[in-house]
Amino acid sequence: MVIGDVDRPTDQQLETLEQVDPNELGHHNHFGHSSPELSFIGTAKSAQVVGSALTVRIPPVDGTMVHKAIELAGPTDVIVIEMGGHETNAPWGEITTHAAVANGVRGVVIDGSVTDTKPISEIGFPVFARGRTNRTVQRLTESLGGDINVPVQVGGAVVQPGDVALGNEDGVVFVPKDQINRTIERYTGTDEAEAALIERLYDGESLAEISGANDRIADLDEQE
Repeated sequence: MVIGDVDRPTDQQLETLEQVDPNELGHHNHFGHSSPELSFIGTAKSAQVVGSALTVRIPPVDGTMVHKAIELAGPTDVIVIEMGGHETNAPWGEITTHAAVANGVRGVVIDGSVTDTKPISEIGFPVFARGRTNRTVQRLTESLGGDINVPVQVGGAVVQPGDVALGNEDGVVFVPKDQINRTIERYTGTDEAEAALIERLYDGESLAEISGANDRIADLDEQE
């Protein structure tokens, strides 16, 4: 199944989300975080990526749908690839990177492996993957199928087409389309409370006291 057009976030939403620290989302959001095994491969100077998810699901050895997804991708997209847990054959390398950059794609997230990391690093294209391999998918005479712009699961996170991928050096988190405005309202702007907390720590106060950890520990002791 190939769905060519999806409802993407606006350019303004994406630009504003660039101010959001993905790590801050982990304090409150329990869903959308990919597993630590899916990490930044170091193929660009910066791991910061903010873009609309263009999702792809492929059989382990057939990259046909990845090529089609690149053709459909626009300049605000991050291509997100599900491979059903397969890590031996890489669906992404130097040529797919050049093709993606030519279309303005912002990055790729692969629940699998990547190849050609040296030339990709020379291009400076952000890649998040489970690992590296020197074995690629095959150019088959007949495609084994696959899907584009359908719900996928990468690194344990369920991703819908048009969700927003936020990446940094620590990994990738996905913000659902219907949570974009809420995320912007909650996580953008200056965090005066955090700045004040840091100042209190350097003034000698205990983090365990400020956070209430000491009180919770005391409650545990009373229960014993």
